[in-house]
Amino acid sequence: MIREFGQLSGFFTAPARGGDPSSLIVIMHGWGADASDLADLAYPISVRFPGAAFFVPNAPDACSMNPMGRQWFDLGDVTDGPQAAARVILPSVQAACDELGLDSGALALTGFSQGGMMSLHCGLAMDPPPAAIVSFSGALLQKDAIAGLEARPAVMLVHGTDDAVVPFSMMETASDSLAEHGIEATCVSRPGLGHGIDPDALTAAIDFLADALPG
Repeated sequence: MIREFGQLSGFFTAPARGGDPSSLIVIMHGWGADASDLADLAYPISVRFPGAAFFVPNAPDACSMNPMGRQWFDLGDVTDGPQAAARVILPSVQAACDELGLDSGALALTGFSQGGMMSLHCGLAMDPPPAAIVSFSGALLQKDAIAGLEARPAVMLVHGTDDAVVPFSMMETASDSLAEHGIEATCVSRPGLGHGIDPDALTAAIDFLADALPG
């Protein structure tokens, strides 16, 4: 079903087991796509997390190069754009948590490409932080924006070695920057994978989330 939380609307999937959710997994799409691009990920993840609710929102702005798609920020503005997007994403995620009766310890922010960038950007700025962040084919946009928090989220970075859109080297760069701030990211390299999410990448993310989220 389509739900709206704060200023974001998108696909919402209630827990497969029924009843109140034990966790919320937010999945943010890439640049030029929309929520329908990743909405189907909720099903395979829900097999492992029958108590999880899923929110797959549409980015707030029309894509500057593809008016049929959406963008979290313009690619030409990696300074102010992510900050403006975060001012929409964070209150919307909080609204979803409030409505579902969940705290940040039951929240995972995930995303692909630009959505993966925003999952990192927003999750690392949250106080208290989410339980987990998973960035597929993403990058750390502004390492200086990492909040000085006592608690640290669990972070996974997943990247294809043959990614021609967001270079594979961005994973190592992000991992090094996170380590400087006391965050040891779990890094998953997918040999031969381009800019995408393959079954092994998704399985790794599901296993990772299982260690971070309530059952």
